[in-house]
Amino acid sequence: MKEILKISQQFWHLFYSKNRYIYMEALMAIYDEYLYNDYFLTRETCIQLIAERFSDRIIDITADDEEQEADNLEPMSAKILNRLLRFAWLKKIEDYSSFKTNIVIPDYASAFIEVFRRLSNPDSEETDIYIQNIYTNIYSFYYDNKAGIELLKTARINTNRLNRALQDMLHNMDGFFESLLQKNNYEELLQEHLDVYVEAIVNKKYSLLKTSDNFYIYKNDIKRLLRSIQEDEGRLYALKHRMMAEGIKEEEIESEFMDIIYEIERGIINMENRISHIDTEHSRYVRATVSRLEYLLSNDDSMRGNVIALLNLMSGDKNNELLNKAAASVRINDHTIISPDSLYKKRGKHKVFEETVEAEEKTEGELSKEEILRINRNKNRYSKTQIEQFILGRMTDGVYSSKEQPVKNDEEFELLILAYDYSIRKSSPFRTVPGAKGNIANGRYTYPDIVFEKNYNAGSD
Repeated sequence: MKEILKISQQFWHLFYSKNRYIYMEALMAIYDEYLYNDYFLTRETCIQLIAERFSDRIIDITADDEEQEADNLEPMSAKILNRLLRFAWLKKIEDYSSFKTNIVIPDYASAFIEVFRRLSNPDSEETDIYIQNIYTNIYSFYYDNKAGIELLKTARINTNRLNRALQDMLHNMDGFFESLLQKNNYEELLQEHLDVYVEAIVNKKYSLLKTSDNFYIYKNDIKRLLRSIQEDEGRLYALKHRMMAEGIKEEEIESEFMDIIYEIERGIINMENRISHIDTEHSRYVRATVSRLEYLLSNDDSMRGNVIALLNLMSGDKNNELLNKAAASVRINDHTIISPDSLYKKRGKHKVFEETVEAEEKTEGELSKEEILRINRNKNRYSKTQIEQFILGRMTDGVYSSKEQPVKNDEEFELLILAYDYSIRKSSPFRTVPGAKGNIANGRYTYPDIVFEKNYNAGSD
């Protein structure tokens, strides 16, 4: 906190300025060149860099002019450089030996400029931190006896940075959902999806989960190596021996070692959870995009789309002029409009399986033998007397065989079938002989080979 208090109050004026985006862009242009020129630039070079950055547009920073300033006659690029020097984002160093003025970037300003770069191009840095870097650091620490605890610290830093990248990806999904609802036509929505989502997220950020160096390949190996490091007492002893020679206490070494291992393990678990959430949000976004596209496409092509568009217009009409026009066009006395059926039918409660089964059992009970015979009975009804006379009249010595005396017409065929059903009753004067088998084909009639005999023990049903 003490270092922050050393920053000049003028430094924060850049954020209050109406021209702050111009100053930020100028700082990034100088910073890009600053890294490759031994960390100093001349004043003339800075002015040239700013002029080249804004050569394709007209800019104006007069809102920040002050009365005491004497640079009104200087070009716009020089004015921008003077503002950055006054705000203490840049520092001027005079080189009297060469009669030049050099420009340097203070450390605190470099940290902020790095933030500006990430915000302007968020895909350039974090996607370079692949899970393979974490695996390499842990693997090298375990198998290289000369390696120090710095490798584990580097693995922890990479784990935190990759977790932060995944968290940013997850949070950015809300912005994509919001952008879907702001698009009013098919072309804009499709362009937003392809350029912003597919290219920026799926092809760049999301690719770190799908490439050959992805998380799924290395996570199990990382967990296995971490367990091996914790269980390898010899490796820990060698590390302690080396660090104790540097004056570090044994308790501090062991505590730091276990904390780093724990933080890496927790980071891997957090990655698994965040990747799972990202996959879920990705599926939701795709479904939402398809639904929004269908909605936009159906606006003019279907009745539902036209009704929705009309309701949206009516909801935004404060004076209800559109509602009055629609009401004037509707003929309430038209019988095609008036209907006893409601436009909306409320859904009933879902019946559970047990209720359905009980209802079916109540409505569909078992039929009795008499009901089955009555349902199967032919439309030509025959009395018991007619059935009994048909069988008894054909018996010879108390026996009648359908094979020896075949039926000749429909009436005899129906009586034979009804007699077979009637023979199972106790009151029937005849019965069928058990063991009769086979079928008889008699012209267009096919019926079983049945043998009837008198039932001398016939009683009432």
